[in-house]
Amino acid sequence: MHITQEQISKLDSLVVERIRANVDNIALLRTFYNGKNENLTKTLHSDATTDKDSSGVTAYYLVKTQQGELLLYFSLKCGELFEGLDFEKLELASKLREIMPIILTNEDTESEQYKSAIEFIHNNIDKVKNILPDFEKYIEKKGLYNLELQKEINSKIQRVLKTYPAIEIVEFCSNENARDTWRGIGLPESKKMGECVFWFHIVPILQKIQDLIGCQYVYLFAADSSYDENLINYYKSRLKFEQPLTLGANKPQYDFACTFLCQQLSTLLKERESFFKNFLPDEDVV
Repeated sequence: MHITQEQISKLDSLVVERIRANVDNIALLRTFYNGKNENLTKTLHSDATTDKDSSGVTAYYLVKTQQGELLLYFSLKCGELFEGLDFEKLELASKLREIMPIILTNEDTESEQYKSAIEFIHNNIDKVKNILPDFEKYIEKKGLYNLELQKEINSKIQRVLKTYPAIEIVEFCSNENARDTWRGIGLPESKKMGECVFWFHIVPILQKIQDLIGCQYVYLFAADSSYDENLINYYKSRLKFEQPLTLGANKPQYDFACTFLCQQLSTLLKERESFFKNFLPDEDVV
């Protein structure tokens, strides 16, 4: 059943603001605790967090009650996803262009050169069949890639097939000290603090960002060391993130051993409607 107006009012009453928007927020950070991820607790307590928010490097948001109790915090920054170049196919196409004249024009089928070319085709027959329909396209891409290497002097540039504008959710964590306060708000027990804040407050912020600049994806790195991947499953089931194998992201050392998840923003906007449409199970209404 659809969310009620009373429940909307309760969620709408929550205060969402940047750390830098209120001088009292600095002291409020000290009330935050999460035992499942103490690194995030330490991060929020550090001066580096307020410095990042003040300078605009990372936007830190606090979610509070009207009485000023800290429920949750999250942080956002600009990012980018990409679809990688298939270097193996580029190299294979280049190799085929090199050996095909040997096979087609060489009358000496006993020569080592001819045998070597045939052996290469035989050993890579499935891969060769795969690229043949787009052989010329791969040859063109290989030529452009070689030209790019000659022209670009910055060795740190990473060449990719496509890039996608994105927003990274850098941190997203609830305050365990505020569990009782959240339960006292009076929403269905099945609705977790994080998912309600995400769909009601965070997704609209992402939409506003998209209204200002190009943004196609939202992504994060989930710090989940549990054997059952409880946090990853939470992001997938409750927040509708996915774990694609076709997209890549630059992962900083801070996020090593974390799991990359993402979703298209357009999909999240549709899922937000579904979340509120099915907010109440029938038994909660009766």
